[in-house]
Amino acid sequence: MARTMSRADPGSVAQITDPRAALLAAAVEILQNEGAGALTVRSVSARAGCSTTGVYTWFGGKNGLVDAIFIDGFARFGAAVDRVPERGDPLDRLLERAQAYRRWALANPTHYMVMFGKAVPDYEPSAEAMVTSLATYESLVRATARAIEAGRLGGEPNEVAHHLWAGIHGYVSLEVAGMNLGEGAAQRARQYTLGLQLLVRGCMP
Repeated sequence: MARTMSRADPGSVAQITDPRAALLAAAVEILQNEGAGALTVRSVSARAGCSTTGVYTWFGGKNGLVDAIFIDGFARFGAAVDRVPERGDPLDRLLERAQAYRRWALANPTHYMVMFGKAVPDYEPSAEAMVTSLATYESLVRATARAIEAGRLGGEPNEVAHHLWAGIHGYVSLEVAGMNLGEGAAQRARQYTLGLQLLVRGCMP
C-alpha cells in the first residue's frame, strides 16, 4: 500500500482554513504516507490541528470520514471524465473518456484506492456513496450507447460498457499499484492506448 500511496493527491493540510476540508486533507495525507493502519480519529484531528470532536461533528466518526473521501473522489472523478466535449465521433469521445479516467487516477492515487482498492479494509460505503459511484458508471453506459447508436460499436450498452470498464479499470489499477510492465511514462501511456484499442476491437460490430 505504501507504494500505491506514494504520489500526492490535491488538498494538502497546509493553509487550509475550512475545518471540514482540513480534516479530509489530513485523512488523505495519512493514508498516502502511512497507510490505513495509521488512520484514526485522533491522528486525523491532530494533523488537521483540531480536536477529535471535529471529526464527529463533520463526519460522525471514522467511517463517515472515509465515506466523504469516497464521495469526493467519485464526484471529482466523474467531473473529470465528463469534461470530455460531446462532439465528433462517439467512439473517439469514448476513448478520450478512458484517457481522462487514467489521468485522474494517476493524479489522485489515494482517492482512487479508497474508491476501488479497499484502501481502508473496514470501510463500508454508505447508500449515498454508492449512488455517487454508480452515477459515473451510468455516464459510461450512456457514452457507450451513443457509440453503438452511431454504428461504431455493437452489442447491448450495459454489457459493452461493463466489458470496457473492466478492462480500463484493470489497466489503470495495475499502473496505480506500480505493477505495469512499461518503463517510463511514455511507454506506459502507449501500452494503455494499445490496450484500449484491443478492448474496443472486441466490441466492434
